[in-house]
Amino acid sequence: MMKSIALAVLLVVLLGFIGVQYYITSVPALEAPITVGEVREVKSEKSLVVTLVDSGGQRFTVGLRGDTAKPEEAALFYIRNPDVIPYVFWPSLRSNDEKRVLELLEDLIESEASEVAAVRSIYSVLKERN
Repeated sequence: MMKSIALAVLLVVLLGFIGVQYYITSVPALEAPITVGEVREVKSEKSLVVTLVDSGGQRFTVGLRGDTAKPEEAALFYIRNPDVIPYVFWPSLRSNDEKRVLELLEDLIESEASEVAAVRSIYSVLKERN
């Protein structure tokens, strides 16, 4: 009986870890209107970081590290919810996660009349790569 209870507890804990891992690595569905909260460019590290904020105040930070003139060398990264779990996720090149970020930025650029150059830069690197 104790082994069954211990196994059940272990399964619940493992499912909890899987749920947290999925939460921190998935691209959120931001509610329109989405605005650009902050833009940072670190020239010494060749990094470009943009923080997007949706209508409910949820933040999503996305960026590139590397030479944006060479799309194959620029690595995408994002932080789904930096206030709750500050985990930086680096999706692989041409992955589904990278394509989801591309779609999110594409929707933002299409809906935004005064688009931000940093968002356009990240979008163009991902678009060229995918």
